[in-house]
Amino acid sequence: MREWEGGAWEKELESLSGGSLLYIHTPLCGTCALARRMLGVVEAMMPDLPLHAANLNRMPGLAERLKVESVPCLSIKDKRTGEWSNLYRFGSVVELNEVIRRSQQG
Repeated sequence: MREWEGGAWEKELESLSGGSLLYIHTPLCGTCALARRMLGVVEAMMPDLPLHAANLNRMPGLAERLKVESVPCLSIKDKRTGEWSNLYRFGSVVELNEVIRRSQQG
């Protein structure tokens, strides 16, 4: 998972292809830390996963752009339409893995 810097997030966002995943978090959020660990497990199972991370405190415009309602949030760019959808429930690693696997299929 590659953490984005604060200044160039607009350019980073535009460069992402379909199937890309963006984990949006804040540093002091305990639930965000747990969700990051869960994503780390999924990433270990799928090392080629196009997974990025963004600290919402450093990129407040990102929330408006992707319509983020709360953190932690996993934004998924649809492979066919290029539209973003947001996942807020990180129930289990198994559930998260299934959602991410589906997003990676054409």
